[in-house]
Amino acid sequence: MNNWRIIIISVALSLTACARLPHHLPEHKMGQNTDMSRTLAQYTGSSGVTTGTWPRDDWWKTAGIPALNALEEASLRANPGLQAVGTRILMARAAAAHQRATLWPHLSAGASTTQEYFSKQGLHTTANGSSVLYTELNPLEIRYHVDLWGRESDHIRASLGNVRVSQADFAEARLLLSTQVASHYFLLIGDLQRRALILREEQLHQALLRLDRRRLQSGLTGAEAVYSQEAACAAARQAVANITDRIAVQRHALAALAGQGPDWGRNIQAAPLPSLAVIPLPKDLPLRIIVHRPDIVAARWEIEMAAQEVGAARTAFYPDVNIALFVGWNSIHLGDLLSPGNLAHAVGPVVSLPIFEGGALRARLREKNALYMGTEEHYRLTILQAVRQIADRLSHWRRIRHKLSAQQEIISAAQRTSRLEYSAFQAGIRNKLGAVTARINEVHAQDRLNALRIADAVSWVRLNSALGGGYPLPGNRS
Repeated sequence: MNNWRIIIISVALSLTACARLPHHLPEHKMGQNTDMSRTLAQYTGSSGVTTGTWPRDDWWKTAGIPALNALEEASLRANPGLQAVGTRILMARAAAAHQRATLWPHLSAGASTTQEYFSKQGLHTTANGSSVLYTELNPLEIRYHVDLWGRESDHIRASLGNVRVSQADFAEARLLLSTQVASHYFLLIGDLQRRALILREEQLHQALLRLDRRRLQSGLTGAEAVYSQEAACAAARQAVANITDRIAVQRHALAALAGQGPDWGRNIQAAPLPSLAVIPLPKDLPLRIIVHRPDIVAARWEIEMAAQEVGAARTAFYPDVNIALFVGWNSIHLGDLLSPGNLAHAVGPVVSLPIFEGGALRARLREKNALYMGTEEHYRLTILQAVRQIADRLSHWRRIRHKLSAQQEIISAAQRTSRLEYSAFQAGIRNKLGAVTARINEVHAQDRLNALRIADAVSWVRLNSALGGGYPLPGNRS
C-alpha cells in the first residue's frame, strides 16, 4: 500500500512540478488568394497559348532537337552541382534513421577494473592499509527512453519531413539545371546564326567600300563616303569578334553544366533554331500548382517539419522517463569474479522533472514557434512568387510573339525593297550602291528577327520551368 502511495505522489508531483507552458502556440489558419483566372483568360487562345496539360519531366524533348536531348541527359547524369544536392537526400535519410533509433532499447556491455589503495586511517577499516583490485563485468546493459509524450516521435516525423524537403530541393536543382542547359543551347544556336549574318554584312560593307573607292577615283563621291564604309567594315569585324567570343562562352557554359572541360563543348552540334509557337497551359492552373512546383512542395514540407519541432519543444516541459537495467558480476577479487555470489543486477526507472530551467524551455518553444510561423509566411510567399512568375512569363511570351509578327512584316518589306533595287540595277536604272545598301538593311532585319527567335525559344524554356518542368518526377510522387 505504501508503494502505491509513493507512485501516486510521484505522478502528481511530475504533472504539477513541470515548467509552466506558454500559451502562444500557432493557431491561425493559412489562407492564400492566388486567383489568376482573368489573367490566364487574356492569354489563352492567342499568341500560341493553348489549354493543355502540365509539362512532362523531359519537357525539352518537345523542341525535337536530338543534340539538346543528349546535352540534357549528359548534364543530368554528370553535373557535380546536382550530384552534391543529391547527397543531401542521403544525409537526410541517414539522419532520419539515426532519429528513429531513439525509439528502440539500447543494448551494450561493459567492463571495468580499478586498482585502489586505502589509507591506513581511512573509513574502510577492514581494507585500511591494503590495495584492492575492484572488477566489474556487465555483459548486459539496457537503456530505454520511454517516449510517453511523443517527443521522439515528433523528432522522427520532422526528420522524415527533412527527407521530403531534400527530395524537393533536388527536383528544384534538376529543373534549374535543365532550364540552364536549354537556355544556353538556344543562345548558342542563335549566336551561330547571328555570326553568319554579321559575316554576310561585313562582305556587303566590303563591296560598298570597293564601290565608293572606285566612285572616289571617278570623282563621283567624296572621301567621307570611303571613310564611312571603312568604319562600317571595322565595326563589322568587331561584331564578328564579339559574337565569336559569345559562341565560345556558350560552349564553355554547356560543357561545365555537363560536368566536362571546355574542350568537350567544341563538339556540341548546333541544330536550326526551332519554331516553338505553342505553349500549353494546364486546365487546373493555379489550383494544382502547389504539387507541380518543387519549390512550393519543399516549402510545404518545411511547415510540417517546423510543426513537429514545435510539438517536440512542447513535450520538453513534461517529465522525462528512462528505464535502465544491468546484469553482471563485481568483486574485489579477480579470481572469484564469476562465482554465483558475486552476481549483481538492477532495474528501475529514472525520472527527471524540468522544474526550473532559467527560461530555456520557454525560449526554445518560442524559437520553434517563430520558425513555424516563418515557414508559413515563406510558403505563402513562394506561392505568390510562382503565380506571378507564370503571369510575367506569359506576358513576356505574348510580347515576343507580337514582335515576331511585326518583324516578319518588316522582313517582307526589306526583301521586296532589296529585290526592287537589284532589278533596277540590272535594268541600268539605279547603280549598284542602292542594291547593296538595300541588302544590308535586309540583313539587319534578319538579325533582329533572329534575336527575337532566340528570345522566343528562351521564353518557351522559362515558361516550362515556371510550370514546374514535369514535377513530381515519375517514381517520386510524395
